[in-house]
Amino acid sequence: MAETSVFEQQRREKPRKGIARLIQIAGTKSVLLFVAGFLSVIAVAAQMTPFITIYLMVRELLENIGNVQGIDIDYAKRLGWITIAGIGAFGLLTYAAMMLSHIAAYNILFEIRTALAAKLARLPLGYFNRRSSGSIKKVLSEDVERIELFAAHHITDVVQAITLPLLSFIFLFVTDWRLALGALLPIPLAFVLQASMYGESGKALYAGWQKKLESMNGTIVEYVRGMPVVKIFNQTVSAFKRFADDVYAYRDFTLQWCASTRSPFSGFLTLLSSSALFVLPIGIFLVRDTSGSVYVQLVSTVFLFLFIGLGVAVPLYKLMAMSSLMAQNTTGLALIDEILDEPEMPDTPSPKRMDGRDIEFRGVSFSYEEKTVLHDVSFTVPQGSVTALVGPSGGGKTTIANLIGRFWDPDSGSIHIGGADIRDIPVKGLNDAVAGVFQDVSLFFDTIEANIRMGNDSAPFEAVVSAAEAARIHDFIETLPRGYATLIGEGGTYLSGGEQQRISIARAILKDAPIVILDEATAYADPENEARIQEALAVVLRGKTVVIIAHRLYTITDVDQILVIDRGRVAESGTHQALLNRAEGGLYRRMWEVHAAARNWNIDIEGGVPA
Repeated sequence: MAETSVFEQQRREKPRKGIARLIQIAGTKSVLLFVAGFLSVIAVAAQMTPFITIYLMVRELLENIGNVQGIDIDYAKRLGWITIAGIGAFGLLTYAAMMLSHIAAYNILFEIRTALAAKLARLPLGYFNRRSSGSIKKVLSEDVERIELFAAHHITDVVQAITLPLLSFIFLFVTDWRLALGALLPIPLAFVLQASMYGESGKALYAGWQKKLESMNGTIVEYVRGMPVVKIFNQTVSAFKRFADDVYAYRDFTLQWCASTRSPFSGFLTLLSSSALFVLPIGIFLVRDTSGSVYVQLVSTVFLFLFIGLGVAVPLYKLMAMSSLMAQNTTGLALIDEILDEPEMPDTPSPKRMDGRDIEFRGVSFSYEEKTVLHDVSFTVPQGSVTALVGPSGGGKTTIANLIGRFWDPDSGSIHIGGADIRDIPVKGLNDAVAGVFQDVSLFFDTIEANIRMGNDSAPFEAVVSAAEAARIHDFIETLPRGYATLIGEGGTYLSGGEQQRISIARAILKDAPIVILDEATAYADPENEARIQEALAVVLRGKTVVIIAHRLYTITDVDQILVIDRGRVAESGTHQALLNRAEGGLYRRMWEVHAAARNWNIDIEGGVPA
């Protein structure tokens, strides 16, 4: 079993959902976040200093309104210095709290992304057939990034947004409970309106919005990848119907959601900003019959309430904004946990060793969800031999190759390597034994050397060069300005299909696995390079157990065994010549005849038609 992070272990021991799950994740860095929260509380206390000093200053001025000489200048200076110190302390403490919370947040994000990457690597390929790359990208990028907002900002912001109003109202109630009740009254009314936006209906709306966003992200990725087709056939965005439909569906749903929350949201903002409407009438009522020092005290107190009322509204606005972000965080976290909860390709509890490198399928059947692809397939690939899989498209050739690498487990039957069921072979051991070169090449945004080294990251540089030479790609690499240090992809060099395929062949050569699977390994090569690659493969693959998926039949005429796969079954098997010599003919002979005719196909330049 692969090693898991602290946060994933916590999730397995005490599975939680929603805000409780967010708090559970934050708990993996509890010391840092606790200190950050404690500093935030002290920062809020310092933040209140200007409210109190300004109140005292106003009171001093009102008491000496007709006698400027009576103002205590030293007292006013002390209040000024206390105000500056309070503001400075607030800034420094807030900075320290934010630094600690960000350190915790980025460590949490590192653990989550590492756990997700490791989890995705352990999932069967069938999972990626069910999920679009856009939806997975959204989880890895946007949903994980939102957790940084929670850990780095929301925790300290919530502490401050709760502590400041709490301390403010305690101070206000001590000062004058009548005015305090007036200032407090609009706040619960405002949050009643806010709660109406984030009830069960609000959660359902947000879940629907997430689905629309996920669908749009998936079609955006597909649209960008299909841009060459869109441009070549002079299509517009509107002509790519599914893309346009998903974008419009996202827009319409978002507008509908905004329209449904417009009234309560407007009421919430209005009430939060209206404490003066409640405080002023009460203040006027209290001061109407007073005079002298009592009048001065009440007027300055009313001023204090108006001033603090405006200050209290700011953190409450933050709480409102965080309620929306919290809903996004919890929904995104549910999608993260959904990936982490996916059943993995199981590793064996009782590992067995491979005695040899022969491959045997015993009555294997396999389905993609409800579509059956292989039916009771049985065959043997002797150790050190080369077996070719041929047949019509969609017959199951690539599925057979993928099952050898245990990208999936069969529905029934078993696959054996060296006499051991591959389900009883440790995943690492199986991966070490099998190398593959596939028609759809996957290269990473990294250097050419790093991409080749994926076959064996501990190999010396000389071995990397030797593998590239064997794959007939070394001379091309040497022509690049940075050679093997050249970046592939965005910001670097873009390779042709044939060049990418030869990089992947070099990767497989460097791995030097005893079993090699080639899925049309020369599909993108020009005739000259195809011949050179075949020469290289003939040397490198000598003595290995090789399975080749071939569409160009002339490339497999000398293999040890040919399996003709048709509609999920082994229709014929034998050598090239034996299959051609079958008295009753067969699918392979018909394919060969068509293939031979296609190789002789040419265009009549004068007539403008195929000859």
